[in-house]
Amino acid sequence: MGGYFYTSTGQRRIGRVPRDILRSRELLLDLVWKDLRIRYRYALMGFLWAVLEPLALTLVLTFVFTYVFGNKADAFRSGATPVAIVILSGLVFWQFFSNALNSAAQSLVDGKNLVQKVRFTREIVPLAAMGYPLVNCVIGFILLLVIQAVFGAAPGWHAFWVLPLFLVQVILTAGLALLLSAANVRFRDVSYIVGVATVFGFYASPVFYRLSWVLDGGLPPWARWLYLANPMAELLAAYRQALIENHCPDAWLWVWPVLAAVLALAAGVIVFRRSAPTFSDYA
Repeated sequence: MGGYFYTSTGQRRIGRVPRDILRSRELLLDLVWKDLRIRYRYALMGFLWAVLEPLALTLVLTFVFTYVFGNKADAFRSGATPVAIVILSGLVFWQFFSNALNSAAQSLVDGKNLVQKVRFTREIVPLAAMGYPLVNCVIGFILLLVIQAVFGAAPGWHAFWVLPLFLVQVILTAGLALLLSAANVRFRDVSYIVGVATVFGFYASPVFYRLSWVLDGGLPPWARWLYLANPMAELLAAYRQALIENHCPDAWLWVWPVLAAVLALAAGVIVFRRSAPTFSDYA
């Protein structure tokens, strides 16, 4: 078999992961910076695309709700908050989740030259793939705050709840990124499945509609629980409560996302670390 194969049994130890990632932090930052340079070097508008993409989709969805489903626009509005702001508050965080998973799932295969020739902490490859979506999310969130201020709907101090909520989302995304990237090395169908799943998840998550519409929509109990099995459903609703409704997110919106994040991270770290020694044989 070609490629480099780990011979040290220590490479499989789960407890080494935090220490190994910390030691490789410079390479992690270099990979993130390289990705950003590649994506924006020859783009005339550079980082402005990080603003235009969510803004364009927000305008399309606002048009649909305002002029196509006009009766839903008032139901979607939070007091005097425009529909566009309510939609953007969900879209910014969903796009980070979706783009990060799609990039991370393919990261080890795209970086096979690095994986096959260099010995390093391989967890940083899918984690670095989350860097570009993370930067876009930060830019999009700043755009959201600016638009809220312009329309006189600036969030109150409850907006600080976004920080722990986003930490939960990052942990959830990182765990899934490790798990999916490791699986995609052996089974290349995984990246295609992730692409389809994130498109499906866009409609199966309250990105451009309210969670209450689903919960109060007369779904049978099994369908309701299946819908709520998606932790992003609760997270997006919690973001809106903090940013739009200006109150502490309901406690029940935290429980499953936190548990799912812990489980995803544990599963991702275990599967990735145990599979890492054979990546060079399949990448």
